[in-house]
Amino acid sequence: MNEENKIILITGASSDLGKALAQFYSPNNKLILTYYQNREKLKNVDGDKVYLDLSSEESIQNLFNYVKEKYGHVDLLINNAAISLDNYYMDKTKEEFMKVLEVNLVGTFLMIKYFEEIMKDGYIVNISSTDGIDTGNVYSVDYNASKAGINLITKNLSLVSNNKIISICPNWINTSTTKMMDKNYLEKEMKRIGQKALISVKKVVEVINDSLKNKIENGSIIRIDGDNDVRRIS
Repeated sequence: MNEENKIILITGASSDLGKALAQFYSPNNKLILTYYQNREKLKNVDGDKVYLDLSSEESIQNLFNYVKEKYGHVDLLINNAAISLDNYYMDKTKEEFMKVLEVNLVGTFLMIKYFEEIMKDGYIVNISSTDGIDTGNVYSVDYNASKAGINLITKNLSLVSNNKIISICPNWINTSTTKMMDKNYLEKEMKRIGQKALISVKKVVEVINDSLKNKIENGSIIRIDGDNDVRRIS
């Protein structure tokens, strides 16, 4: 994908990864950056800042109407926003489980459903996780299910979409949220799954950009287990 003069929409742009993506693509492109909270983190990033609640179809519709009226089309959609409500599966409530699915899985689906109307020969990047493949645990069964579902949506919709759709599946990333976790728990989890070091945010951005630039096969699932361990798994 030519990285200049494009309309790029990034959800969850106030997260560490979302902000890094926004900063990477901001030169010579027009960005629409959505946030649910922490709008102040985007104050030094160029682009339209728009509130988005992915659990609300009305909020997604409002975003779509705004983008369609102002820009008319989108060239690149990055579905980055997600939540996790981790606790032991026996303690997890239906409301918690459904909230995670609503935001992560249904929200991603609705973003694609609506914005495909104003996209043609563009790119859709879904941010998934290795937890949706084989690294999840009993504290995040809802999150794991949502990310596995995103991978299936990527595969299914790539068969019929007018755009190229891919899924990026990183393991533990070196973000502020990860750094706030209990260090002993994080070390045990990384040891359990065989991850030697946290993945840099920069590496995830590079993988996304390289995948687009090299015109990777439609429906691809890209796994990132480390800065030097990136591979297409399907």
